[in-house]
Amino acid sequence: MGTPNKIKKEMKVMKKILTGSMIVLMVLFLSAGLGLAGNGNGVGGGTGPINNILLGEPFDYLEVEVMDIVSSGAFVVDTADGEITIYGIGPDRYWESLEVYKPIETEIISVIGYVVVYDGDERHIATSITVGDVTVKLRDLETGLPLWRGQKKGQVQE
Repeated sequence: MGTPNKIKKEMKVMKKILTGSMIVLMVLFLSAGLGLAGNGNGVGGGTGPINNILLGEPFDYLEVEVMDIVSSGAFVVDTADGEITIYGIGPDRYWESLEVYKPIETEIISVIGYVVVYDGDERHIATSITVGDVTVKLRDLETGLPLWRGQKKGQVQE
């Protein structure tokens, strides 16, 4: 066994090594997390997997019936071209913030948007939906970005 001074010196060295190791590990883990985090916009600057819907073909379906709710972000409408799935209708919280209810089955609505090709399939992405006499804007017509992602607030028109 060593002298008390020698033991104190060894303890200081061990403490420095342990502290240094912890700092190195913290820097490693934190820098990796920051590198992977991005800026919070997700794929395509916040638009999801389809980067620019405005490059698609415009569509408008006037006074069509909602046939089925596929998910919280899509529903099927009955058009002259057959049943079409409409995507990009936004989350419930967006509609609630506008104090407008989302369309339900059998309701008659009008939808304007763009047809885009995603993963080999055509997708109809809504830019606005009219329910009754209220039109809800879903996308910025200059950027194509979803309005529920915070670009603009309060998008009820007409």
